[in-house]
This record gives sequence, C-alpha cells and structure tokens, in this order.
Amino acid sequence: MSTPKPPRRRRIAGEAKPGTPAPKTSVVKKAAKLRPPAKPPTPKPAAHEAPSRPATPPPPPPPAAAEARTRRFRLPRLSGRLSLLVALTVVAVAFGAVFGVRGFLEWRSDSGIVEAHEQAATTAAAAGETIFTYQYNQLDDHLRDSKATMTTSFGKKFESIAPALRDLAPQRKIQVMATVRNAAALECGDNCRSDRATILVFIDQARVADGAEEPTVFGNRIELMMVKQDGDWLVNNVKAL
Repeated sequence: MSTPKPPRRRRIAGEAKPGTPAPKTSVVKKAAKLRPPAKPPTPKPAAHEAPSRPATPPPPPPPAAAEARTRRFRLPRLSGRLSLLVALTVVAVAFGAVFGVRGFLEWRSDSGIVEAHEQAATTAAAAGETIFTYQYNQLDDHLRDSKATMTTSFGKKFESIAPALRDLAPQRKIQVMATVRNAAALECGDNCRSDRATILVFIDQARVADGAEEPTVFGNRIELMMVKQDGDWLVNNVKAL
C-alpha cells in the first residue's frame, strides 16, 4: 500500500521555491531601501515677544522756559580766592555786629555813668556852699541845712563836731560865705558806678571875724564823696586837701 502524498501548498507570490537559496540581500537592507530614513523634526522658532514701544518723550520746553529754569537752579561757581574773600567778609560782618553791639552797650553804660557823675558834681557844688557857709548867730539853721545834704550816717558824724563850732563862732562873731568855683568828678578807673562818685571841689571862703569890715578870702580844695540814695545825690564824706 502506497503512502499518500501531502497536497501541494500554493506558493505565495514572491516566495522562493523550496530548496532555492536565500538571496544575499538581507531583509533588513531591503526594508532600509524601501523606507527612507526619518528626518528629525525641525524645531520651530521660538515666538519672540513684540518689543514694547518706548513711551513718547515729552516735547522739549521752549527755550525761554529752559533758560529760566537753568537760571533758577544753577548756582554760580566761585573760585577759591573769591570763596575765601566771601568767607572773610562774612566773618568781618559778624565780628563787626558783635563788637558793635558790645561797644554800643559799653558806650551807653559809660555815657550813663558820665551823666550821673555830672549830676553828682552839680549837687556836690551846691552842698559844698551850704556846708561851708555859716554865721555865728544862725548855727542851728546851718546844722539843719547841712544835714539835709548828707546821708544819715555822715549827718550824725557832722553833728558831733557842731559843739566846737558853737563855742568858737559866737566868740569871734565869725561869718563865712563859701563860693564854689569849679567841681568835677574824679577818675574812677575800673570801679566806676552810676551811684557813687568822688567830686573834687574848688571853693573860695570869704570870712569876716572880730568885727572886721573887709573879708579875708581863702581858696580851698575839698573832696566830697557822693552817694545816690532814693534818686538823690547825698554827701557821704568830706575830705579837706
């Protein structure tokens, strides 16, 4: 009994016959030939942002306004010598103002003292005539009037010497008339005060005594220490020179 043969399979188109050697070209190469190589994707250009438009600058100011603004804010540039001169001028003005005010105050103070001493000299002249003028028969009036020109302390001191005058004047009938020829305040240096003054007085005394008809005149110099109390100049001491 013979073995049955398998039915023939139909050959697919392009398929090689059985027993035919495979072609030298590999399938890979054929596939490479059939499919072209893929191109790398072309990168898209990055989207650029549209540049922002600059703000429109303001229109330039008119020439007159620009010049005025420049004159307003521009300071003059000074040279070194001119700056030094300006600084020295400012210092000189400052010193002049300070010393001017000081000098004015000193002048005002000095003028006040001079005026006060002139008043003291005038008062001292009148007081000197009152004190050194007397009559033997009017000694009480003389003492009262003299003490009115004096301070309280010096008035008491003057009263203490009155008895000697009372004893001598009536016996010889002495009468004295005093006349001041000049009176002026002495220099006081650094101790000047408007309420203190020493007055030099030149005084003449015409004296009549023992019934003489012609007076005898004596020229004397005395210093009167004057003190201002309650607005009045008063004699605080008498010194014969």
